Amino acid sequence: MTETLRRPLVAPASPVATLDAPEAGGAGPRLRLGTFTSLQHRGYLYMWIGVLFTSAGAWMEQVAISWLVYQMTDSAFLLGAINGMRALPFLALAAPAGVAADRMHPKQLMLWSQGIILALYVGLVALLYLDMVEVWHLFVFTLGASAAWSFNQPVRQALIPYLVPRHDLMNAVALQSVGFNVTRVLGPGIGGVLMATVGGGGTFLLVTLTWVGVMVTTYLIPVPSAGIPAKKSSNAWEDLVEGLRYIRRDRVVLGLLLLALAPLVFAMPYMSLMPIFARDVFGMDARGLGELMTATGVGAIVSTLAVASLGDYRGRGKLLLGSGVGFGLSVVAFAFSTSYPLSLAILVVVGLFSMAYLPLTNTLLQLNTPQEYMGRVMSIYMLDRGLMPLGSFAAGAMAEALSAPLALGAMGALSALLIVLGVLAMPQIRRLD
Repeated sequence: MTETLRRPLVAPASPVATLDAPEAGGAGPRLRLGTFTSLQHRGYLYMWIGVLFTSAGAWMEQVAISWLVYQMTDSAFLLGAINGMRALPFLALAAPAGVAADRMHPKQLMLWSQGIILALYVGLVALLYLDMVEVWHLFVFTLGASAAWSFNQPVRQALIPYLVPRHDLMNAVALQSVGFNVTRVLGPGIGGVLMATVGGGGTFLLVTLTWVGVMVTTYLIPVPSAGIPAKKSSNAWEDLVEGLRYIRRDRVVLGLLLLALAPLVFAMPYMSLMPIFARDVFGMDARGLGELMTATGVGAIVSTLAVASLGDYRGRGKLLLGSGVGFGLSVVAFAFSTSYPLSLAILVVVGLFSMAYLPLTNTLLQLNTPQEYMGRVMSIYMLDRGLMPLGSFAAGAMAEALSAPLALGAMGALSALLIVLGVLAMPQIRRLD
């Protein structure tokens, strides 16, 4: 542990080779079952607790701000617009956020971006308690917080390899997904209860306190003071161009980035069509919608716990591709199922495959990217947060023109097909460990 924390963030000449070094004794890493292994590393433990705070706050905030907008305007368009607003900064700021992650000290960048978000929450709470909030305030808040978050995410991901040793990296990435999915199941319900009982001011006050927790846990992460990357050009533009050139010439990293985007754009929009299936296909009310969403959450939690338990598993490339194809095909199966109990079971499988795919992609990117490019690569990876709404828009348009089952079935099949084609075009990804 101590050796890991003392390792400087200035990348060695061959950082990937350093991470690939075998364990003491000469034997290579073996499959080790240990679901919560990464939490023994103090720096990662603080980061993981911060993930719980941020995810819980984000889910509660999403419910609360959506309810406020709809309550104030009765406009479905504005309701969709404020949720779409979250995606814009990730599309517009992905490149500069990645450059910043590779040029600045990671802890400093995390604290600055989180401090901006905390300040925005404090301002919104004040407006709510003074009964002065207007709809445009909510849009400004959402845009500002998402912009700051787009700078926080790449550096947060890039820091993980320096908080845990190589053989715990997949466990660490998967545990982040565990934290996200646990709060995904609990957070929206808590947010709804809070809005009904203490109102917008009380709800956002509690969310603000979660961000205080995020600031404290980030401050406690033991990052070496020599963490600012040493090798960088004289200006940010040259760093950006250099990062894009690296991605273009490294076929493994480029292939992983492309394979990461395909299911998120074409298969993940199944969530946006869920209300149509609940009401029009199965004849259910809001309770049925909640049950369908819970089924995917249960599958997601089971999946991420399973991935976290694999340890330094050999054959990650095959597992990645299998889970990606399984994700697309299970979405197709759900699209054409007319049995409600069967559909619930299928959605558990959808959650299993989707949440195995995400941490595996993240892990393989981190293992195959030199540290001096990590921030820029992870910022491109984070483009999924901006592109997913575009996939949802396409799914909605297709559902309107054809039907929800046909639209979702076509997109799920396309997602699986793109992954198969990617494997054929880039067979080296299948061989990744």
